[in-house]
Amino acid sequence: MTYLVYHFDMEKYANLFGSWREIKGREVSGECDGPAFPEEYTAVAAVEADGIEDVFRLTNHIDSDWTDNEEVLPFVPQARSTSMGDVVVGSDKKRLLCAAVGWEEI
Repeated sequence: MTYLVYHFDMEKYANLFGSWREIKGREVSGECDGPAFPEEYTAVAAVEADGIEDVFRLTNHIDSDWTDNEEVLPFVPQARSTSMGDVVVGSDKKRLLCAAVGWEEI
């Protein structure tokens, strides 16, 4: 399946709680005025994967820059790893928010 990966401006929303370390433990979609999807997100890549966990693995810097993975078509020259608060949309149109643990459908 093809997935589109969207990242939000982490620096902008880290200020909601003073630091990114503080926001990482909270649900961006529920406990704060987090970024609005899709208005405040940037599409950073298309990924061919078997499931959402593969998308997460393929869009994280593990052994190398994730934009070098052959399953990934990057849309931006540089991108951070996919993190809590980011959104992935599958070709089935299901929108998944990266949560503190796992994924939530939005």
